[in-house]
Amino acid sequence: MISWKGKAQTVDKKADSISIYKDINDLSKRGKFSRFVYKLIFRESALKVENLIPSNPKKEVKVVKKYQEGKIIRNITIETLDPFGFSVTNEKKVPKRKLEKYGNSVHIKTKEVTIRNIMLFKKNDKLDTKLLLESERLIRSQRYIREVTIVPVDIPKNKDSIDIKIRVLDSWTLIPTGSLSSSESSAKLTERNILGFGHLISGNIKNRFDTKERAVYAQYSINNIKNTYFRFDLDYANEFNNDSKRSVNINRPFYSVIAKNAGGFYFENRMRTEQFPVLDTISLQKVSYDFQEYWYGRAFKINSKSNPERYFTNMILALTYNQKVFGRMPEATLDPSNYFSNEKNWIGMIGVSRQKFYQDTFVFNYKITEDIPYGENIALIIGHQEKNSNSRMYTGLSVSYGKKCSFGYASGFAEWGSFYDAGFTEQTTFKLGFNYFSPLINLGNWRFRQFVKPTYVWGNNRDESFKDRLTLLDEDGLPGFNNRLIGTQKWSMSFQTQSYIPGSWYGFRFSPYFNMTFGSLANEKALFNSKVYSKFSIGAQINNDFLVFNSFQISFSYYPTIPFEGDGINKFNSFENTNLTLYDFQLSKPGYIRYD
Repeated sequence: MISWKGKAQTVDKKADSISIYKDINDLSKRGKFSRFVYKLIFRESALKVENLIPSNPKKEVKVVKKYQEGKIIRNITIETLDPFGFSVTNEKKVPKRKLEKYGNSVHIKTKEVTIRNIMLFKKNDKLDTKLLLESERLIRSQRYIREVTIVPVDIPKNKDSIDIKIRVLDSWTLIPTGSLSSSESSAKLTERNILGFGHLISGNIKNRFDTKERAVYAQYSINNIKNTYFRFDLDYANEFNNDSKRSVNINRPFYSVIAKNAGGFYFENRMRTEQFPVLDTISLQKVSYDFQEYWYGRAFKINSKSNPERYFTNMILALTYNQKVFGRMPEATLDPSNYFSNEKNWIGMIGVSRQKFYQDTFVFNYKITEDIPYGENIALIIGHQEKNSNSRMYTGLSVSYGKKCSFGYASGFAEWGSFYDAGFTEQTTFKLGFNYFSPLINLGNWRFRQFVKPTYVWGNNRDESFKDRLTLLDEDGLPGFNNRLIGTQKWSMSFQTQSYIPGSWYGFRFSPYFNMTFGSLANEKALFNSKVYSKFSIGAQINNDFLVFNSFQISFSYYPTIPFEGDGINKFNSFENTNLTLYDFQLSKPGYIRYD
C-alpha cells in the first residue's frame, strides 16, 4: 500500500483503516490455515501505521527549554567520535565488529578546537537558541562531519548557569577515486580532514594513452580560519595541451543570517586552448590571462526588534571590482568582435533576503539529516564595464522564492540583466528556473521521491563570438552532450524518480533511480519549433553511512541522437545528480546574470 505524506484522509478514515487491518490480523491467528491464507494476501508491515495512512512531518523538538534561554554558559564539553560503530544520540552504542574497530584505529578524529572554530557561541555567553541551532547546522554542513547534537545540560542547584554538551560523529575522510577508459586514466586522492583540523588536500593525475600526455591537479583548502569564516583555497593545474591554472581565493561569504560582513579576493593565472570553428574545421588557439577580483558586502537587519522575522531577514549592500588582462589572444580574424580582450568591471548590489532551513531525510542522502533551505530574496544589480576602449552600464534584477508545502518542496527564480551602450541593450540575459521534489512516498519498506527541474534561458543581441552562445552541455542542460550545437536560447526539463532501498551491505546503501531529460536550442526561430533532444538514464546512487561524500553513482544513459556524433548512443556514467541541487536564498557576491 502506498502512503503519501499529506492531509488527504480524515482522522476517522485513518482509525477505520487501522481497525479493519488489526481485526483481520487477529482473526488470522485462530488457526494455521487462516494464518496461511493471511500471509498469502497481506504483509506484516501492512499493519504499520505509516504504511496505512499519510504520515505528518515530525514536529520540531525544542532543544532549549524556555527556562534555559538566557542562562550563562558555564562549560562547553565537546566529544568527537570515530566514524564506525558510534552514535551521537546513544552513548552506549560502541563498535563491536573487528572491521569497525580497525577502521577507527587508523582514523584521526576531528580536534576539539576544530569544532570550537565553527561554533557561534562560547563560554560565558548567554544561551541563545538561534545561535545554538545555527551552530549545529554549520557543524553538520562540514564535509568531514556526519552527525552532531548540541544539548544544554542543567546544573543542579544553579539557576543562573548552564552547561553545553556537544557530540560529533566523524565521517571517513580519506577518499581514493579513479577512472579508466580506452583513451584515458585518472587517479585521485582526497583527504578532507587533515590531522583532524578540517583542512583539505587533494591530488589528481590523468594520463592520455595516445599522446602520452599527463595532467596534474592539486588543491589545498582551509574551510574556516580561526573562527572568522574566511575560507582559503589554493588550486594548481598543469593540464593537457600544456594548459595551466594557478589560483588563490580568500573568501568570507554570508555564511549565516547572523553574519554582518562578507568579502574576499581572488587571483587567477590561466592558459587554455580554445577551439575556433573555421568552415568545416577547428582552429586551436592559445589564450592566456590574469584575473583578479575584490568584493565586500554588509548585512543590515531591517525589521523591528519585536518582529520574529528580524533574525532571518537582511538587507544586503555589496560591491565587486574585477579585471581581466590578456597575455595571449587569438588571431584577430578568428575573434572579429574582440571577445577575448582586457576588461574592468564594477558591480554593485542592493537586495533583501530571508533564509531559513528545515530538516528532512531521504533527499540527497540515505537517512541522514539534511538542512533544506527556503525563503525568498530580491536583488537589484548595477554595473559598469570598460572593455575595448568603450564604457557601458549594466542593470539586472534577481528574484527567488522557496517553500515547503503539503505537496512537497518547491522553489523558483527569475533573473534578468542587460548592458546598455548609447541607449541600446546589449548581451541581454533572461532566466527562469523551478525546482521541486515530492513528499516521501512509501511502498512497503521502499521509499520514493519525485524530482522535477525545468529551466529556460533567453539571450538577445549577444556578442558575435561563438563563446557567447548557449550549449546543451551548460549547467542546466543534457549531461553527456557535446558543446558543438549552439544557440541564443534554450529550455531543459529533467524528471527523476528516486528510490531508497531498505537495508545495507557493509554500510553501503543503494538507491536506484530513473531520469528523463529533454532540451532544445534555438537562434532566431521559435524555440519550441526547434528539435527536442533527450536522454534516458537508469542507475543507482550509492551512499555509505561512514564516508564523507554525499553519494556516488553508476548510470547507463541512452541518447536517441547527438548532433555530430550519431543516433542511438549509449553512455556509461554520463549522468550525475549535481543538476538537482537546491537554490540558496542568501545573497552574496554581486555579479552579472550568468548566461548558461
